[in-house]
Amino acid sequence: AVVSTQSTGTGAGVTPSKPTPTCQVCLHPPHHPTYPSCQHVMCEDCCNTALKLGVPCSVCRQEIRPESLVRGVDTSLGALERELERLKRMKVQLLSSKEREIKKMSLEFLSECRDQKLLKLKKLKTELSVVQSEITALARDLGDTNHAETEPADLDQHISANYANILKNFPDLEDNYFTSTKTSKHGSIGELIYKAFKYGSLGDTGEIDMADSRATKVYVYGMSGSSTGLLSVTGTLDTVNIYRPEDNLLPVVYPVTKLPAGCYTWSSAWNPSSPALLAVGDYKSQVRVWDVRAHVATQTFTGHVSSKYLNVAWSPGRPQQLVSAGFDSASVKVWRLGEQGSVLSVRVPDKPLMVRCKPGSPFHLAVSSVDRNLYSFDLRRPDKPLAGFSGHSKSAFQLCFLNSKTLISAAVDGTLKQWHYDKGQCVRTHRGHLNTVKFIGLEVVDEEHVMCGSEDNSLMLYHQALSKPVLVHRLRSCEDSEYSPADPSRDAGERQTGDHQQVNTAAAAANSEDQGYPRREDQGHISAVVKVGEVVCAAHEKGKVRLMRLEEDKRIIGELN
Repeated sequence: AVVSTQSTGTGAGVTPSKPTPTCQVCLHPPHHPTYPSCQHVMCEDCCNTALKLGVPCSVCRQEIRPESLVRGVDTSLGALERELERLKRMKVQLLSSKEREIKKMSLEFLSECRDQKLLKLKKLKTELSVVQSEITALARDLGDTNHAETEPADLDQHISANYANILKNFPDLEDNYFTSTKTSKHGSIGELIYKAFKYGSLGDTGEIDMADSRATKVYVYGMSGSSTGLLSVTGTLDTVNIYRPEDNLLPVVYPVTKLPAGCYTWSSAWNPSSPALLAVGDYKSQVRVWDVRAHVATQTFTGHVSSKYLNVAWSPGRPQQLVSAGFDSASVKVWRLGEQGSVLSVRVPDKPLMVRCKPGSPFHLAVSSVDRNLYSFDLRRPDKPLAGFSGHSKSAFQLCFLNSKTLISAAVDGTLKQWHYDKGQCVRTHRGHLNTVKFIGLEVVDEEHVMCGSEDNSLMLYHQALSKPVLVHRLRSCEDSEYSPADPSRDAGERQTGDHQQVNTAAAAANSEDQGYPRREDQGHISAVVKVGEVVCAAHEKGKVRLMRLEEDKRIIGELN
């Protein structure tokens, strides 16, 4: 902008004053400064007068248009400098504790990334320069000079507790960082670390013992949780036992009721709209719907042929409809309450193992099969699958939906696979648990985490963006008195809590011996996992169900609560 100035002289030793902006019409300091598109400042009244008379700018003769006026803004250099200082102060004040924590995690991660890149020297010079620039920016924002050096700094105690977790998942974290499309890469990776590793342990709250006087050994096949906090347990008993795990006041939890199934039961599912209704698939190839409050079976569906392994699920949005997969009958059947016989039968290319309904859709299913593939179906067009999902080297016995677009499968090839349901593509393969011949359970914990069991008597918590577990919880064997959590031969990085070990490393490798865990065949394994409210229920193959709570790592979030 062109401004008029008032000279005060520039004699020796006299500093000239800064220019004072004046209205280009009345030549006085502008009252309510107004700027046309040419940026020559005027008083608001002078500008309005010029508009009425159609007079152009007195300096550049450019036409003054009302839509281009900017009123009440001082764009002089001094005003802009003052505004910049004010914004800087506001930025410091608005930097919340959570933002600082995320940046701190980002800083530690990028420091380690820098150190690894230095070892690769010439090959990784380009990536190293990117990382170094991010470190410099973060260190400046946090006022931390320790990480500005090129030599590796000692890890802060706050982050070192989860350092092993991060290192195990370092390739995924690194890939996420370099492929991030966000403007702030360090903000993105900090958010991921913060969310992925927020759980620090599983704390025991109680135990269920399924064995009774009639059975010397009970195998738990499946568990299901209701929205009202009830837990149903199926297995090698002639009853379906119902518990309320969140209300336990004693170390041992007893059933609130037992449903007389009359034979072994394979699976169960609670109706999401009518929490008292429980569907049970049993060894007599029948699906029975129970009213748990009345303690009676209200309806029995038959139609599967010789299907001992009968899996059931309710259709979202249709409380009267459920589906079941029969292993020997090679079909998925659709049932409706009050109607006799199945209303629809879906043929699967090979014998189905598990069926799950897509969240939010009463029409879409996911089915795993003994041919090692998964299939998606639309019940409105049941003649053939929508898509086939190939990638497992052995059959997948467990399925769950993380959300409406993400399907998780657990196979006896020792992997979990994450699939894009609509595209039929494998997004990620998760490894770290042991699964070669047995059922290990699979359960969604929250919108980003999934949990499964392991054949070395462990629970594994995975995050959707990372391939290795973010938490490993080793349970004590139900019968092995020599298995002690205080055994000094165990991994020095493990933490003992109560009667089990907290292995707070990011993963137990595919072979547990590589992690220092002794392989003991008599430890048994986790056969089913379910989350009921805030309680994680893990069934041991020998008839014990451990009740635990996921506890957030206070070293990560302590300052945020």
